[in-house]
Amino acid sequence: MCEIIFSRIFLGFPVLLLWMAGGPTHASCPLELNPPRVVVRYGDSVSVTCSTSSTDHEGMGWEATFGGTGFEQEVNVVTWTVDSLTDWTIKPKCYVTLNDSNQPSKVLPVILYKIPDSVSISVLRHSGPMVEGTEYQLQCDIQNMAPLQNLVVKWYKGNEPLYNVTYSNVSKTPVDVSATLMISPSRHDDGAQYRCRAELDLGPEGPQPPIIMTSEPLHFTVFYPPTFSRPEAETLDIGVGEEITLNCMATGKPIPLYSWQSSHVKEAIFSPPSEVPGTYTCTASNQIGKISKTFTVNPKPKGGSTTLWVIIGLGLCLAVVIVIVYAVVKHRAGPNSII
Repeated sequence: MCEIIFSRIFLGFPVLLLWMAGGPTHASCPLELNPPRVVVRYGDSVSVTCSTSSTDHEGMGWEATFGGTGFEQEVNVVTWTVDSLTDWTIKPKCYVTLNDSNQPSKVLPVILYKIPDSVSISVLRHSGPMVEGTEYQLQCDIQNMAPLQNLVVKWYKGNEPLYNVTYSNVSKTPVDVSATLMISPSRHDDGAQYRCRAELDLGPEGPQPPIIMTSEPLHFTVFYPPTFSRPEAETLDIGVGEEITLNCMATGKPIPLYSWQSSHVKEAIFSPPSEVPGTYTCTASNQIGKISKTFTVNPKPKGGSTTLWVIIGLGLCLAVVIVIVYAVVKHRAGPNSII
């Protein structure tokens, strides 16, 4: 875009008029900037040339708070140069003064940026392990960066992207930024790592790829109450002389503590007798919660073992009878018998 400033005498008074390129006086702007816009890191050097296609001009120059050239006569190119750019509001303007007193000009778009001093992640108003099902607020602090409108804050759990935060308010000077994320961790988040990332995307004229700064990971420790792999009650049968195991294994964090109680033993026991029928209740507990499970141990029916012994006894008796009959028959048949 080219501004054209020129003066005319109207009814005996000088009048200052302003027209944009494409107006009734000029079909096009006689100025060209190279590059047409710049993205500069705070404190770095910058150099832009301004040339004119006009053949009927007195001279040209740059107007700027830093690096201005003043008016230079009979030149077609002027260069704006700053060794260390630190002015956040600078608007360099190149102009050319034509022979008809018109003065077209172009303002150079300048984006001055600053990489954050630090990017960090924390949990607001909490320290230590988290508790499953409780809400927590994570905060990402980005210190001393600019410009805000080019910032994107990205949240990650491990390598999984969670949420992006963008900013629409325009701010040229450095600011401190805090982005937040609400979470409600589960036991599956125990040991997870959360991170936040600040990305400064300054367009095609800016650094490629975009500037990225990532926080150190925030390691999660999540406490949760005990749970049984098989929560339902169990019924088992036990015979005389047999031994069974009552499995009361539970998962939880911190590691659960176990206690046993029996319906036929008054005091609590810590190692359940495995050969005594009855009802046993196991309780697994930690500082987050507790859970109980009941085992019913029944004696095996006696009829089954009695029948077995009867069968064995009858078998032995039959064997004895066969031996006796064989001996009697053999004796009566004599020594020469083939029996």
